[in-house]
Amino acid sequence: MKKFLFAAVALIFSASLFAQAPQRGEGREFKPEEMATRMADGLKKELELNDEQYKSVYNLYLKRGEEMKARRSKAQQGQQVDREARREEMQKQQQAMNAELKKVLTPEQYTKYEEMQKKQQQKRRGQGGSRGPQARQGMPPRER
Repeated sequence: MKKFLFAAVALIFSASLFAQAPQRGEGREFKPEEMATRMADGLKKELELNDEQYKSVYNLYLKRGEEMKARRSKAQQGQQVDREARREEMQKQQQAMNAELKKVLTPEQYTKYEEMQKKQQQKRRGQGGSRGPQARQGMPPRER
């Protein structure tokens, strides 16, 4: 009887752990400061930024993070923008970000940054990062 009771308690405990696991993007608050620090630290390491460059890059990513947070809160309030318009807006913001980074980085650093961006893009595509209709070709339609 004790073994059965122990097994039942263990089963319930383990099931409760997995039942509440947050889904991708859920369960954690988006913090622009953390994103800016993570991105600036990564670029400092890869591009060997000096302190002045680091501060500028951090501020650029902080501004971008705050804009992202504002967009997310609008989306959560039901103010949806169609997917294509959102994608175009993100591309414009990325181009603006690249233009600002180009002012901060040396030509050699910016060239290396562009190479890093291309590798990251290829990595995302290789892992199924493309989410458009072409990414699902040959796959059965999703059940809803």
